[in-house]
Amino acid sequence: MCPGFQLKDGLFDEPVLNLFERALALKIPHNVFAAWMVAPLPGAACAGTGPVDQLLQTAQLRDALAAFADRYRPVEKGR
Repeated sequence: MCPGFQLKDGLFDEPVLNLFERALALKIPHNVFAAWMVAPLPGAACAGTGPVDQLLQTAQLRDALAAFADRYRPVEKGR
């Protein structure tokens, strides 16, 4: 995970850790998760901000992460 946004005031930032745990459950690779965290989210309400800018919007970010996973999850080999 990228240290730039996983730490807040020298401690692990709980919302980021929760999202990362969810990303792993959704089988999103850590490097793809890191890119998602800083990429602008779709929608007018987001105004071009990324998840790292909206960490207090936990439910919305979990939904956005699940939608992202449905679109961009790597295909598992052997299927």
